[in-house]
Amino acid sequence: MTVNVELFWRWLHIVSAILWIGFLYFFNLVSTQFSIELDPAMRTRVLPPLMWRALNWFRWASLVAVLSGFAYFGQVAGAEARNGHGNAGAFFGSWILIWIAVWIVFYALLRARSAALLFIGSTAVVIAASWLFLHLNSHGWESNRSLSIGIGGGMGFFLMLNVWGIVWRANKKILRWMEAASKDGSPMPPEAAALARQAALTSRFSFYLTFVIIFFMSTASHFPLFGV
Repeated sequence: MTVNVELFWRWLHIVSAILWIGFLYFFNLVSTQFSIELDPAMRTRVLPPLMWRALNWFRWASLVAVLSGFAYFGQVAGAEARNGHGNAGAFFGSWILIWIAVWIVFYALLRARSAALLFIGSTAVVIAASWLFLHLNSHGWESNRSLSIGIGGGMGFFLMLNVWGIVWRANKKILRWMEAASKDGSPMPPEAAALARQAALTSRFSFYLTFVIIFFMSTASHFPLFGV
């Protein structure tokens, strides 16, 4: 029965993650450049119907991917903690706190309005967070699978916070302003450009980080990066 439950969570996680990352790639590789090429009047008419639908799929897929992944992660690491007489609470508590802290630092750097500082600083913070997670959870009972998922899944959790805390929050305001501009000619407010830049930088950093996430999720089952 446990195997069947694990399979379900893993299947749901993979399907929702494909949907989530697929939209992230679409935003970065297709829609952003497409919207730049449109004139302002056309942009306010074309983008809202498209982006409301895309962002809804994007944000809910991110939530399902993280929740289903955490359910699978919990079963795997929880079983290892029981078998190895480890502390599952400390393991998962450190995981949650570390990656929430990463998001807080990322958001602070984003507010500084420097793309170079954001990318360099956030990369350093993600590396430090990964090292700290491994350092705090090196008691011998943690397997390569738990540690790899802890890093890759932690980055995924961080990206989900980006989706809901930055990208969705910024874009829903921008799309409402676009709809008003298309309907009655209202000008876009000055803060629209700043919000658009925040969302774009967040999306771009998230895009790059997915390649690292996929690597660590692959090592969970296919490469003994952290032992057995």
